[in-house]
Amino acid sequence: MYINPLERMKKIHIWIGSFVGTDKEFEVYFEQKNEACQFCLDIGIDEYDEDLIGIIPPITNYVNISELLEKIPVDESEISNIIIKCKDLRINKVNAIFYYLDSTISIIGNRFNQLQYIGKFNTSF
Repeated sequence: MYINPLERMKKIHIWIGSFVGTDKEFEVYFEQKNEACQFCLDIGIDEYDEDLIGIIPPITNYVNISELLEKIPVDESEISNIIIKCKDLRINKVNAIFYYLDSTISIIGNRFNQLQYIGKFNTSF
């Protein structure tokens, strides 16, 4: 069934946390070569749309959650909800974040590439 891309982009799935490793090790998780990448396997899809994913490489220093949230297209009204969810999960300082825009998928599980799945939120689109 066809779903308008703008409709798909109304929701953002967010993973955030502390990644220990190299940038290359972080990126391998998302590499789409001849077979499904580990990210795709983890969320139950054959391949991801490169226009709908945001992969922000880990930064050297740990920062407040709000600093990384500024880099993604999440609706401002959702930021406090995300910060509360992170605190509930005991996530305070982070160095990595990635997201996927897709209102049609449901994520099962909570740890992906060392990061915690926070949930699905409204986007700023």
